[in-house]
Amino acid sequence: MSVRLKLALYLLVLFSVSITSSILTFKLEAYGDKKLEWVIHTHDVITNSEKLLSSLKDAETGQRGFLLTHNVSYLQPYYMGESEARNILERLYQLTRDNKDQQAALDHLSEVMQLKFDELKETIELAQNNQQAQALVIVREDKGKAYMDDLRKDLTQFINIELILLEKRKGDYKENRSKLVTFIKLQMVFLAFLAIATLFFMKRNLFDPLHLLLSSTKKMQQGEKLDIADIVEQNEMGNLLSAFFKMNEIVHEKTEALTYKAHHDELTGLKNRTMVNEDLQYALQHAERTHSKVAIYFIDLNKFKEINDTLGHDVGNEVLIKTSQLLVKAVRRRDNVYRLGGDEFLIIGQEIAQHSGVKRLSSKLQDQFTSPVIIGSEPMSISLSMGVAIYPDHAQHGEELIKYADIAMYEAKKEEGTTCSEFTPSMLKRESD
Repeated sequence: MSVRLKLALYLLVLFSVSITSSILTFKLEAYGDKKLEWVIHTHDVITNSEKLLSSLKDAETGQRGFLLTHNVSYLQPYYMGESEARNILERLYQLTRDNKDQQAALDHLSEVMQLKFDELKETIELAQNNQQAQALVIVREDKGKAYMDDLRKDLTQFINIELILLEKRKGDYKENRSKLVTFIKLQMVFLAFLAIATLFFMKRNLFDPLHLLLSSTKKMQQGEKLDIADIVEQNEMGNLLSAFFKMNEIVHEKTEALTYKAHHDELTGLKNRTMVNEDLQYALQHAERTHSKVAIYFIDLNKFKEINDTLGHDVGNEVLIKTSQLLVKAVRRRDNVYRLGGDEFLIIGQEIAQHSGVKRLSSKLQDQFTSPVIIGSEPMSISLSMGVAIYPDHAQHGEELIKYADIAMYEAKKEEGTTCSEFTPSMLKRESD
């Protein structure tokens, strides 16, 4: 085979490898973008689900405020909450239109939400028509509470479907990433072998003969006897695929960052509602093994709506951030602090040996809010209401503990300032009255 034919074959192989590398780079970029879209999609679904529940709570809060005070200003959050909830539900339908299970969950959620709004509307119209007693009878039937419980369950099921999809996609991503790394390693070995073979070919068929010709010509000019000199190899090859590894690392880092964001509150950096059930289940299992207690603190800021309305949302955001910092400062390293949404927070106190430990943690939390804090450049007093429920004293299951802590929190709200109320069974009777 002639030298020119051999050279043409080598150049053809190099061209093919170059085209393959370009195609691989394009596919890797497209694949990375797709994975990022999945994580962003999950974050959007979870965020809108939380906003939907918050809107429903706003509507319910407005209804209760109107029934108790007959102040029409409470109807504003009711109407805004209803309108926002319907808009968010439509967005969730659009986000999950390609998933039958999520669409079915939203269909059921939509039916229950309509029942909830019908109940709210009926009580408000009765109160407006001076039929307060009939409106309160409907409220005491607790249908509204049952609707809210169903809505929470539907949203939890809806979010769980989305999280399962994300975990499956992450598993596929890791599997394909492993295959890609293996392919890149094999390609690097092949490219290294091809580079060495090409250099050897060029050296043997071009550079060595040229060097021998020049050396022989010089010797002939000097009248020396011609001989074949030793040829010293000089091989240096750069790393052609380093960009692939860098690109994969960037995609991995972005995926991890978005996964973190999906489970943490963007404003305060605390864990969000999606992590509560998983962490609480782990804490209860650990408490069962160690025969210790778990305390659930349900926390709500006092007069937070007034702060937003009078001082603006920027100040309100600073209050939320400062509150989260004070809560984290008060708890122990093994405790977890969450922002549930709006002005609601939750703390899981773990590995508490005695009931006195619950009291100590309650006192530490209250002490954090005894003095004014600096918001912007002005001192401001922050007060909150806390409800506490304890495992195994009050309940065995996580959902009941959160529910009882919520009930105790509403009991604490009856007093002024930063207060803490521990759940008692008698509160259930007052709640049903």
